[in-house]
Amino acid sequence: MRCYTSVKIVAIMIACYACQSRSSSASNDPYALTDTADYRLTETLQGQGGVYFKTEVYTNPKDTALSYVKVFNYDQQIAAVQFYKSNKKHGPTITFNEKGQRQLGTFYRNDTVIDMHPFNQ
Repeated sequence: MRCYTSVKIVAIMIACYACQSRSSSASNDPYALTDTADYRLTETLQGQGGVYFKTEVYTNPKDTALSYVKVFNYDQQIAAVQFYKSNKKHGPTITFNEKGQRQLGTFYRNDTVIDMHPFNQ
């Protein structure tokens, strides 16, 4: 009876670990853009005849060195999201296709590419 209880406890521990590792891997996705809730829109720049219609700049009010931009095409669909720290690319950059689907993810650390990740359509 004692052996059965031990096996049952081990099985529960393994199941809990598997659930935790699955949920933490989803939350650790560097391209999930889950940490943007604390940022506030601080500036909107018009394309002025350039390639993009407008760019919105969002800044973290707790740490103003952290920001990200949303770039929109002339169809007013999102074209890219790019994160910065002290005016250097730092964090995910995601480009979107003309249908608004994620096309390519690039992760930067201090203006240096760390990872590139194509998204399957």
